[in-house]
Amino acid sequence: MKAYLVAGAAALAALAGPALAGPDCRAGAEPLLPMWKIAQGFEEANGTIMQMKVSDGCYEIYGRQGDRKVETYYDPRSGAELERDE
Repeated sequence: MKAYLVAGAAALAALAGPALAGPDCRAGAEPLLPMWKIAQGFEEANGTIMQMKVSDGCYEIYGRQGDRKVETYYDPRSGAELERDE
């Protein structure tokens, strides 16, 4: 019986993983914008960058806007903000 519970929990965890992940930006043939352009826009909006990286093809900024910590995903081709977690 325990084996069934463990297998069921593992299956649910595997299904929940993609739901918790950020957007996927790997598709598309357009050229990528340089990361500094995205960073410049974030800073012009009074943001402070703590870390910037590429995650699933998206540019991701960990930073602060005012007194709030934010995690923001950007499309590397258009520069559009895709998702923001505060």
